[in-house]
Amino acid sequence: MDTQQLQQRYGRSESGNFWIKDTIGVPHPFCITPRHVQIADDHHGGMLGESALQEADRLGVQCGMRGCRLSFSEHERALLISCKLELKGEDGKINLELFDYIKACGPLCEQDGYAGFAFLKEQ
Repeated sequence: MDTQQLQQRYGRSESGNFWIKDTIGVPHPFCITPRHVQIADDHHGGMLGESALQEADRLGVQCGMRGCRLSFSEHERALLISCKLELKGEDGKINLELFDYIKACGPLCEQDGYAGFAFLKEQ
């Protein structure tokens, strides 16, 4: 889903202070290696898409992030929530508008196969 589709599907919180900005890789974005590029070139007409990365998985080619031993399929995506307000109030409790927004988005997030939520404070 592109950004506009995400924003249409998930909407905004009641007062508009929280919304889905994008997705983010967890635990980090999958990092392409020269072997991934070679597999795409040799077997996928140069297209470095999901099918090429899945084939690389089957051939044992892992993420290029230093120390990462996860395959492409083991990397997940989370929804990135843009936040105009603080996540917690002065009392240390979660912002109720954010809580309600996450509660409303939770079933869609699960249905769409996202790992959960990450938060980005807007300036």
